[in-house]
Amino acid sequence: MKWKKRRAILLCAIGLFAVGATTAGTVYAADDKQPQPIEQSSTAESVDVVVESYALEYSVSHAEARRRLARIEVVQKALASIRGLETARLAGWGIDHRSGFGGWVLLTGAEPASAAASAVANAHSDVEIRTGARHSYADLQAAQSDLSEKLFTAQNPVPGTGAMGNTGAKGQAAPGLPGELEGDQVGPDLAAVVTFLETDMADNAVRVGIDPALAPEVGPLGVVSEQTFEQSAAEVAELLQDHIKVAFEVADGRGIAPAASFQGGEAMSDCTSGFTVRRDRRRSSYYGIITAGHCGGDFPTDNEAVSMSGVSLPFAYGWLSATADAQLHRIPAPTSGSHNVTDDYLCRDPASYPNPYCDVTGTITRADMPGHYVCHTGKSSGISCGTVISIDHQLEWSGHPCRDASGARTDCAAVFVRVHGQWLKGCGGDSGGPFYRGGKAYGIMAGVNNKDDCTSGGKWVSFSAIREVEAFLGVDVLTEPATLSAP
Repeated sequence: MKWKKRRAILLCAIGLFAVGATTAGTVYAADDKQPQPIEQSSTAESVDVVVESYALEYSVSHAEARRRLARIEVVQKALASIRGLETARLAGWGIDHRSGFGGWVLLTGAEPASAAASAVANAHSDVEIRTGARHSYADLQAAQSDLSEKLFTAQNPVPGTGAMGNTGAKGQAAPGLPGELEGDQVGPDLAAVVTFLETDMADNAVRVGIDPALAPEVGPLGVVSEQTFEQSAAEVAELLQDHIKVAFEVADGRGIAPAASFQGGEAMSDCTSGFTVRRDRRRSSYYGIITAGHCGGDFPTDNEAVSMSGVSLPFAYGWLSATADAQLHRIPAPTSGSHNVTDDYLCRDPASYPNPYCDVTGTITRADMPGHYVCHTGKSSGISCGTVISIDHQLEWSGHPCRDASGARTDCAAVFVRVHGQWLKGCGGDSGGPFYRGGKAYGIMAGVNNKDDCTSGGKWVSFSAIREVEAFLGVDVLTEPATLSAP
């Protein structure tokens, strides 16, 4: 059987890791309830982990979970059609899972949608068009970009030199800042506490994630030990209100970090392998494996090889760039025999399923991801699943800035994806692992909150979207296997 051959291959799309099939997580966690592990089905026909996870996540039967998961691509196509017909008024789109199941497109203004868009929605009982949004999606994106420039300009990347205030106390002038701000009341260095930016399409607002513990010692946010998170969030909101012209919300961005592990001796050095790819260039073509760009370091000059299945894979290209946290490692030709380069990835617990692998059948564009239910594999936390809640997540990791090809700090783009799930897991060593569902490659893992905890719930995970990874590295994810033979 095909799966038996896969168990014996030297190189595969995912490292041969002993991972569990349990999941965990929550994004703005305020309660102490710990999710229970996913239990394997006791029926004769084993239930796939994505079905099991979805059923537990949204309290539905396995049959209903299968029905909803099968509808996602159909709904996605309908949403794409409506978006194309209502571009001028488009405010957001996504898929709801908790109150029933259905896709939605949000439009600005109170006027009804066009006849063509309404016809698309009316053809599906689980698709609706909502109106009444104050801001268009384009306006929200522009406001997010403007706020990012004020907080994290490439010209002034050092905390304390951004355009929105130094580390002084309230009422203190900011020396050396642009003329229009001189003498104004300035707060603490907001760039120091902001850990991510993204657009909340459902709430029609820009979301600002903060970690008060990162505040400078001087200023109103400097003493965090005497403040609750809510108090700090309220202060940040007050400081932001004059610098952003659209609705915004301050969210919990504590404990965010790249999910790399620097302990060594792991199956793929520091991280988890993603998908197998092919890089075609005029003078050379070769196969490789992708993982997170920050693994081993975040500079373009950090070019150490990684080890997988006992083979050293030389570095080819990549780092933590503005659009993708990704790097490529070349699969060398064997000195004797052959390497089987498959289009497979580890998608199930090898201890519980006779065939733990799935084939890649294609990739998916970032615009089609909102509301999708996806899974990821990490060598440390295992296999777990969650729902896409943002497709324009902007990373701002302390100590791990995005860089350009010369190694200079640059602004991270709002093109990363964030996932939340009641049982979604993620921790150190998982970076670079694949995100997927139904054979489609969605991306590779970048960061996680509370990366030192591999077992409990309350996690959310960010990943680099696969099309952005392909464009950055100049590769194509494999959908067919290949064989590398000795010269």
